[in-house]
Amino acid sequence: MNLEDQKGTEHRRRAVYSRAVRALRQAGVPNPELDASVIMGFVTEEPPEKVLLDRDRPLAPQQALHYRDLIVRRCGREPVSQIVGYREFYSLTIGVAPGVLTPRPETETLVEEAIRCLEGMAGAPAVLDIGTGSGNIAIALATAVPRCRVVAVDISRAAVRTADANARRHGVRDRVLLFRGDRTEGLGAGGCFDMIVSNPPYIGENEFDRLSPEVRKGDPREALVAGIEGYGLFEPIAEQSFRLLRPAGILLLEVGMGQAPRVAEILARAGFSGLRVVDDLAGTGRVVAGSRNDA
Repeated sequence: MNLEDQKGTEHRRRAVYSRAVRALRQAGVPNPELDASVIMGFVTEEPPEKVLLDRDRPLAPQQALHYRDLIVRRCGREPVSQIVGYREFYSLTIGVAPGVLTPRPETETLVEEAIRCLEGMAGAPAVLDIGTGSGNIAIALATAVPRCRVVAVDISRAAVRTADANARRHGVRDRVLLFRGDRTEGLGAGGCFDMIVSNPPYIGENEFDRLSPEVRKGDPREALVAGIEGYGLFEPIAEQSFRLLRPAGILLLEVGMGQAPRVAEILARAGFSGLRVVDDLAGTGRVVAGSRNDA
């Protein structure tokens, strides 16, 4: 990588930024301009969109060194979220950690649909978030609909710790109950929840090696892969959710590209009705929804 030594000197931001963009581009990093801005914002503690407003302002020597080191890491295809320690999700800053799935923009479709459904419910809806990861879904729902109460579960100890820290950061820890477990294990008798949401692993084993280096290096395989074709967890989640939902309760599942029709069939076999698919901004069927209308 062609980044000159910055020790003991000050450098104008536009020059440092330009060198970083060139290095990232040569390393094959997608969106090098955005990544260079985000990392500079992290180093200077400024919003990324403002770091180059005064392009002739120099970085302090220590900042320049820090910036160079982080750009080297990004050139090695370490995800930006792991470098800076956070990811923006639904206008929230969500802390990330090694071994925990980084929130994705497409999951905002699940959150938006969940909020729409919750706003039509009376009282204080009880929500279950299966496989909460960083807690991004649970925290977004508790923030947007303060009267709801969310139970968030994950089998990963690191995920529960990360979700706990994020819930405290956003002031919703009193409305997000976290515990470690395997999906719905230990949740007791049925009929407990008005809504269940989940972004489960849905990538097939044969697809994993074709994922970008950032995904393969930054996210735990177990949070991505579910069987040969990626459908391994949809059936058990659907069956367990039908038991745990109250009558007229709603299940919302995030799915991968092209998976919606088959997942809808899985929900129908589990007893759900009123099945529908919600598209994301790219027009991809991203969320499958079903209701327990057996009462």
